[in-house]
Amino acid sequence: MKNALPLFLALALAGCADTNDESAGADEALTAIVEMPIPVEPDGRIGDGAGPPGEVQEALANRIPTRFQGVWDYVEGTCARESDMRMEISGGEILFYESIGAVTAVTTEGEDVVVTLAMEGEGEVWEQQTRLSLKGEGPSQQLETTDGSQPKRPDDYPSKRCP
Repeated sequence: MKNALPLFLALALAGCADTNDESAGADEALTAIVEMPIPVEPDGRIGDGAGPPGEVQEALANRIPTRFQGVWDYVEGTCARESDMRMEISGGEILFYESIGAVTAVTTEGEDVVVTLAMEGEGEVWEQQTRLSLKGEGPSQQLETTDGSQPKRPDDYPSKRCP
């Protein structure tokens, strides 16, 4: 909508202009405005075309993709808060039964992601890499979590999405 006002004004001026040198300048201005590309924001909306600042882009790059986010529990688990294999995955952290991991990096490997986590729990701190893989679709979809520093392998304890 911001870009429509200059176009309207240029058209109005062009219509009111005399047929002298000033009208030639108005025609050139109108041509420049009409040929000007409309910038598009990263989210698809029209705007000034500027992407998010570098820090924001970096922060967005280090987030767990939405498809992995949610509450997960072992396929035979109850999804109750006290289930020791339950995980709550958000964009920036994973909550485990007795620990929490803050996301410090996310890399993609095909459809999988390897998440580097700054872990804290039971008085200890450590770093770990966890591979997140989705298997199947719909209500029967499972999340496999394995050691991200090792080659991909099947998860012995896959998780289901909790309601």
